[in-house]
Amino acid sequence: MASLRGGTGTNSGIAEIPTTSPDAPVLQECGYFDVEQVGKIAQALLVSLGTACVEKTAGDPFNHPGAIVADVKKEMLEYLNVQSEAFASGTSAIVLQISGEIPSPLQVVGDILEAFVRSKKNLFSRVSGKLLYSDRKEEKIEDFVQELDRTGAWMIGRREVLARALLKRVDKCKMFHCEMQFDTSEQLAEHKSKCALRPLTCENEGCGAIFSAFNAKPHDGSCPFKQLPCEQGCKALVKRGDMDKHCVTLCPMKLVNCPFAQAGCTQSIPQGIAEQHCVDNVGQHLLLVFQTMQKQGVSLQTQAQRINLLEKAMQINQRSEAVDIGIVLLTSREQEIRLKTMEQEVLKLRQDQKATDVSAEVLQLRRELRNLQKGLETLSTQTPPQQQ
Repeated sequence: MASLRGGTGTNSGIAEIPTTSPDAPVLQECGYFDVEQVGKIAQALLVSLGTACVEKTAGDPFNHPGAIVADVKKEMLEYLNVQSEAFASGTSAIVLQISGEIPSPLQVVGDILEAFVRSKKNLFSRVSGKLLYSDRKEEKIEDFVQELDRTGAWMIGRREVLARALLKRVDKCKMFHCEMQFDTSEQLAEHKSKCALRPLTCENEGCGAIFSAFNAKPHDGSCPFKQLPCEQGCKALVKRGDMDKHCVTLCPMKLVNCPFAQAGCTQSIPQGIAEQHCVDNVGQHLLLVFQTMQKQGVSLQTQAQRINLLEKAMQINQRSEAVDIGIVLLTSREQEIRLKTMEQEVLKLRQDQKATDVSAEVLQLRRELRNLQKGLETLSTQTPPQQQ
């Protein structure tokens, strides 16, 4: 992978035209800038560089954004120089979509950088931006910008130098940089001590933000590290960013329900004076507790009556079930007796049937025996005696 490091030179690629003749006295210029504008322009430069590199190599498997950083940065510096000069001279082709107000340097430089990035989009990047790969490309741009920042490919100091030069060139209203000049160092020092654009550092512990003097009041009104009196009136000083948490957790003035709320006290009191509230209202609280106990006693008596009724109902139900079981058992026994009786009757019938069958056979045999005897007698009478 090619190196991501590269410089912009001491003048950051932006040439300044001398406005005084060699023989004129040298005037000392204030040179203060709006810190917020310079910081945002410096960040926009890094983001635009990373975005242009990704757009130019999108869809190219043989090229990596890191390999073209130096070339793209050189092109961007040249583009910024040409377009900022054109804007300063009033011949810029970039149309600012701002009506009714003077554009800030950040808006002007932002439009120039946006136009440069668009010029670096290849065919695949233009198509993917409208189809399926836009989300993935945004993630890739974000990751690559973080890589540029982490590796120091474009140091913040050099970007701020370029940002000041660009701001000075495009700030037509002279609101975001000071061009006042002085003959002596004393005059310059006195002015700088009062200049509205002089840089200040937030004195709130933990913040450390740097801003121009004219932004001191707005910053102080929103700094999350500023110590403020508790909004609920306790004596504590709380950071603005921790105020909400303090008010709902630790603040002794946080409203809470009375400890005797379940007994019927409806007052909401600051938690820091809850104990004193209980001391001041002992009699009322005791009365509420007594009334609650009475209600609970009636409730307990009613519950006891309900329990007794349920027990009686269960006993009746159990008795009814016992009677039903007895009837079932009795019926079952009667059926068993009937069944045994029927079985005995069936057995007797079978025995009687067998006896009847034997008697019939005996009679039949007797009849056959008689018939044989009669046949023998007949034969004996019909056969003549043998002669000797």
